[in-house]
Amino acid sequence: MITYFGSSSNPTDNGALGAATVAVTPPAAMKEGDLVLMIGLRRASSITLTVSATGGQTWNLLPVLTGTTNVSPRIFWCRFNGTWSTNPSVAMTASSTNTVVMHVFRPPSRGYSWAVSVNQVSTAAAAAATITRAGVTTTHNNTLTLASWFTADDNAWGNMIDVSGTGWAVTGSAQYRNTQGTDNSCTFAHLIKTTAGATGNVSKQQTANGNDATRTAIVSFYPYRTSMPLGLLY
Repeated sequence: MITYFGSSSNPTDNGALGAATVAVTPPAAMKEGDLVLMIGLRRASSITLTVSATGGQTWNLLPVLTGTTNVSPRIFWCRFNGTWSTNPSVAMTASSTNTVVMHVFRPPSRGYSWAVSVNQVSTAAAAAATITRAGVTTTHNNTLTLASWFTADDNAWGNMIDVSGTGWAVTGSAQYRNTQGTDNSCTFAHLIKTTAGATGNVSKQQTANGNDATRTAIVSFYPYRTSMPLGLLY
């Protein structure tokens, strides 16, 4: 079964950072085969973020998440090869209010790789206290679905609502606020499903400094066996 392993960010929640290139320290004690999701967020409109330092990994790039004023996020992912050559980083194109968050999930064993199960879907949500991310329907068993919310303010996100009761959980910290300049914030939830089907909807509530327009996204991954020996358990 897939399990959540850990998260890290730069800056930490409610910190301030504006560097044009932002590196993030991966969670300690990761294992080969882990799914690594690295999310960059810049407080600017219509910016395309890229990986700067790979850390020795081969990164996959999901489509840019622009279209909401002063919100430019992007999600990158890889299968961890077992060794970080350096802390990975995201190039933000310029100094601004810039944040990188990393979430790590673990497959059933090292004998797995990862692929996208349901392609990323992105939606702009008008300013409101509660922002609902519509779910997707997976066609693979054993999936990890990540939902994301991004704003151009240092919103606190105190409440997650598992609208459909399918098992959504908060990923990492309640939120990741960056107080540099004019601020930004992001928050995440994940759902681990053992059978294919609807993920159901999930909501997050802006409990401070709202209401603000939000860019949301959702994407699903699944692990599949490789040619590695199946007995390589963690």
